This record gives sequence, structure tokens and C-alpha cells, in this order.
Amino acid sequence: MPQRTKIVATLGPASDELYLMERMLQSGMDVARLNFSHGTYKHHQKLITNLRKASKKTGYNVAILQDLQGPKIRTGIVPGDGIKVKKHEKITLTALKPQKNEIPLQYKKLPQEVKRGDILLIDDGLIELQVLSRTKTKIIAKAENNGVIKSNKGINVPTGEIQASSITAKDLKDLRFGLKNNIDYIALSFVKSASDIETLRRHIKKAKKDTKIIAKIERKEAIANLEEIIEAADVIMVARGDLGLEIPAEQVPIYQKEIVHMCNEHAKPVIVATHVLQSMIHNPRPTRAEISDAANAIFDRADAFMLSNETAVGDYPLKAVQTLASVARATEKELKKRPFLLPTLTENSRLSTTDATCLNAINLANNIHAKHIIIVTESGYTARQITKYRPMTNLITIVCCENVKRELAMVWGLNRILVSEEITKDKNNLESTVLKLLKKQNLTLKGDKIVIVNAGKNRKLLSTVRA
Repeated sequence: MPQRTKIVATLGPASDELYLMERMLQSGMDVARLNFSHGTYKHHQKLITNLRKASKKTGYNVAILQDLQGPKIRTGIVPGDGIKVKKHEKITLTALKPQKNEIPLQYKKLPQEVKRGDILLIDDGLIELQVLSRTKTKIIAKAENNGVIKSNKGINVPTGEIQASSITAKDLKDLRFGLKNNIDYIALSFVKSASDIETLRRHIKKAKKDTKIIAKIERKEAIANLEEIIEAADVIMVARGDLGLEIPAEQVPIYQKEIVHMCNEHAKPVIVATHVLQSMIHNPRPTRAEISDAANAIFDRADAFMLSNETAVGDYPLKAVQTLASVARATEKELKKRPFLLPTLTENSRLSTTDATCLNAINLANNIHAKHIIIVTESGYTARQITKYRPMTNLITIVCCENVKRELAMVWGLNRILVSEEITKDKNNLESTVLKLLKKQNLTLKGDKIVIVNAGKNRKLLSTVRA
């Protein structure tokens, strides 16, 4: 049985061959991430082409996620293997052409947006600097530890507020490439508020597309605006790497739980990302702590977890997917035996008609020991409303088109998705039409109890039938 918690795997030089993508799909990859902070259009095109070939050849459903780079608040190109710094040494960062031992900045406005006393964290916090003074073009800072400042390394300012727009000129160019290739999801980096999502949505609609948006929570401003961001986005990603530099690292697990819980309440898929199996970049086995971290994401009710360098540039991309799938299956198996390990989602006393229909479908299936819950949905909304309650009954989803099928690859528990335009429009003989489709697909045996739910805008149907 495939795992119910979905696996997002980043594709890159270590995983760009067709045969490997086939194995990754067979092993549990549900969503393929393309990181537009790296690579060329030619290579991304190769990834897209090979992935779609692999999906068609294996028959496995897969969504493609385009992750936009966002503003480049990074160091520029420094000579050789980097510039060594010593604790208490004064360092100059410049928006101009660097002089000897000066650190170039890709984000030219950074000197104007920091103040005396601000902390700069470079390369995931490996280098910490404190701002002593600044001009319009330069920052003079004191090194708080020894280290090496290298080219193209991220800069975080946890004590300040960066004004850079979440969508850059490069992002818009990359977006056009992604939309032209019918990407299923666009991930927006460094989201600060709902307006960032709305701006991206306008660009997508201008291209006459309806591509879904993932908001990456990795800025402290996003934490302050969580509710509005979750409502505006289609999917949320807990990007723990940059988030752990923007806020105290010990607060990240707390916010992870809060974000996942809020997404569950809103029936929005949520991804837990960064360092999930970090040690597997170079090691064939994960640490015990990484295994526990992945399992805890499932206990928190995350829809998906994401592999980054593990599958993009790591030595064991396939094994990383297999490992995460094994953790998911083992954890989900135990949750059936020990449901108390999964926190119960608070039932709103004022449910919408659709939400109430979905909740009743789950309770009905449990009471009659149904073999399947059949979800008939045009947009995927009904499916998300059902899966937020984490039903243990087997789910079969029927959608109207291929793009909705791919989008639902992100959603927990939806592994069997059928496409039938006729069924989603059927308003008179839905039960019999569903049974015919299930029998044609060999998904039912005579006497099986089945719950059918179709809670669209124009119809609220909940029924039980026997095959």
C-alpha cells in the first residue's frame, strides 16, 4: 500500500535521468519540485520532459512544483574558496564593486535597510555579523565568530525588516516558463503577507491560468500574518531553514505545530520542509532524530514532507524517497492501532453544509465498516474537506480532469484518483454510474459497502450502496 502522507522530492543533477524518476515514482514520490534558485531553463525542461514520460510509463500520478527564487539577499561572488573572517574582525559588505576583502551584496538596498546593532546571519547562520555602521552603499560589521564567507550565500536579518518584494523580475520570467509548461504549483519564497499571494495570483490569471500557489513561511513577518496568508494561498510550506534564522530556532517546532494545525482547520494542504533527511545527502542511512522528525510531522497532521538536497544533489536520491515512504507507512499503520497518537481536529459547531456532509460521510463509513469512501469532486474542495479529518477508510476520488488529478497528488490520503467528466456532471444516476466505473477498474467486490459523497456547490449528496 502506498503511504498516505505525500512526498515532495526536489529534482536536480542527481535525479534528472528518466529511469531514476521512474523508480522514485514507484517508491513514493508524489510531487516533484523544481528549484529555480539553481539550474538553467534547458535543464528544467529536461526534468519536466523526463518526469512526464516517467509518469506516463509507470502510471503514477505526479504534480510538478515550481519554486521561485524570490529576492536574492545573498553574498555576491568572492575570490577563490571564500574570504576568511576572524572573531571581532571588522568586515565590509558593499553594494558597489568590491575592493580587496570586501564582501559584495546581490541585494543592493541592504545597506539602507539595516541599522546599527542589527545581526546578519550568513550561510544558514554559520557566520554571524553585527552591524557597527552603514552608508547608502556599505555595511561595516563585526564578526561574532570565525569562519569563511563564500559566494552566493544567503543573508538573513532577524533583527530587521527587509523591504524587498517577494516577486522579482527573474521570478516573473521564470513564472512565464513554468506556466508555459503547465506547472501544477508555484511556490512563492519569502512571503510577508496575503498581498504577496494576491500579486502572484494576478500574474497567473493574466496568463489565463489557474495554477495553485504555495506560500513558503520563512519570514518573521509571515508568522505575524499567518491567518491571512493561509486564507489567500492554496498550500502552505513550513520552510524551516530560513524560518529558523528569522526567529529563534527553538520556536520553530512550536510554530510548525501551529501552522499545521491552522492549515488543517482551513482544509489547506501543508508541507513540512528543510533538513528532513539532511544526513542522507552523503550517508546511506538517516539519523534516528531525522526518522523521529519525519514521524512527528505525520503526528502533527502534515499533508506532505519535502526532500531538498537529499534528492537534488545527494548521493542517495532514490534511497531517501524509499526511507521517507517507509517511515510514513510504518507510522500510519500504527496510527490505525493507536488513534490517540493523532490529535483530534476540533469540530466547529457551525460547520458549512459541505463540511458537515464530509464529516458525516466519514462517520457513516466508520459505523457501517465501509470498504471505500468515494469522493466525487470537480475542484478538489470536497476531497480536501474530507481528508482534513484523516479518515482511515480507503479513499477513492473521482475528478473531472487531469489537472485536478495532479493537484490532488499533494493532498494526504488521496492515492487512487480516477478521471471521469461524465460522473462529476451526473445529477440523476450517480450511484449506479460510480459502481459501473469501480467495477470496470476492478476496485470493488460483490457485497462491498460504499459511501459516496458529492458535496459540490450545486449538489449535496451522501449515500451508501452495495456493490
